[in-house]
Amino acid sequence: MAIPRPTANEIRSVRGKPRADWPTEFQVRWDFSPENYHLAEDGVEPGVYPHGEYLIGEADLADIDENLFGHSRRSKRETWGISKTHDDKVAGAILHWSAGGLMTPPLLDLASGFLVITGGHNRIAVCRADEQKRLPILYPAEKAAQFAAKLKTFAPTRY
Repeated sequence: MAIPRPTANEIRSVRGKPRADWPTEFQVRWDFSPENYHLAEDGVEPGVYPHGEYLIGEADLADIDENLFGHSRRSKRETWGISKTHDDKVAGAILHWSAGGLMTPPLLDLASGFLVITGGHNRIAVCRADEQKRLPILYPAEKAAQFAAKLKTFAPTRY
């Protein structure tokens, strides 16, 4: 189902609002289709994520947050106010999910042993604000053992 991009007025209607004031239709829905893995990062073309080189796993969001490094760290109170561009993207994610849209799980990686978000900062920010307990993640298949060692609650999935 193609979801139209939200208008500027729709984005303004959600921007900066606490979770209780989001649209009642809001529900996080994930797209686990390998052909859409490239959507985990802005502007990446199909084919960048060859089938089988990336997998879906999941972990507790608190465990992920506890292990994020540097620029990937953000707290629940930082859902809004980082920048207008950031706020518009967060509002866009809320509106996309509210319209019944799906999104690819965020893409995480390990760089020099540190957990980083490669794509999906705003999806994770929305999940924090929504108080999601578990978070599906897209990760490089060759780093499965490293993810299991880094995240206590990590589990590979069969999506």
